Amino acid sequence: MRKIFLLIIIILFITFLYAKYISPTNLIVKEYNIHNSKLPEGFNGTKIVHFSDLLYKGENDNEIFDKVIQKINEEKPDIIVFTGDLLNNKISSKEKDNVINKLESLKPSLYKYAISGDKDNKESTDILTKSNFLFLDNTAKYLFNNDNEPILIMGGNNLNEELLLNDEDINYNYIITLIHKPDYYDKIKNIDSSLVLAGHSLGGQIRIPFWGALIKEEGAKKYSDDNYDSK
Repeated sequence: MRKIFLLIIIILFITFLYAKYISPTNLIVKEYNIHNSKLPEGFNGTKIVHFSDLLYKGENDNEIFDKVIQKINEEKPDIIVFTGDLLNNKISSKEKDNVINKLESLKPSLYKYAISGDKDNKESTDILTKSNFLFLDNTAKYLFNNDNEPILIMGGNNLNEELLLNDEDINYNYIITLIHKPDYYDKIKNIDSSLVLAGHSLGGQIRIPFWGALIKEEGAKKYSDDNYDSK
């Protein structure tokens, strides 16, 4: 009985160390090929890099932050999207300038978009805007690329069909929707999104390799994994 108790303690301790110190600094890039007949020909081969939940606390996070920025630029993306939770607490003006410089160094061939998360505030919005992100606050934008037919990209945390753009001279079929909490998707299924990108879940607040999420964030109880196909 004592051996079993000791084994449980060891497992819990290893789990804590992994969740606290290893997982947050373990940068893994996952790629998915998306095929959809609605995608305009001008966007064939377009690369989107999606990242989220940096939760920057200060200078101690600079090393992992630099790794993220470097890796994104190495991917040579056409579009970059950030789906919320930039900061984890109040930062100094020096640290703020540092974050702006890092995010400003992200150079997609087209545009970069961002929305807010549940931990973001006006300071986060100001940083993203000054870093040349197009901030989507329950708004929608056209995105053209070598074609007369655009895609529509919309984002926010209070979306509805009324936000869809309806210009007589512009037709679109492909919609990219950015949300922060993935479970919010079930509330916006009436929007005919071709691709939905979300953050927040962190793959589970505590996640064990080869097992999955043990503890899930509120707002990511249903959708906590990397990829889902609605078909």
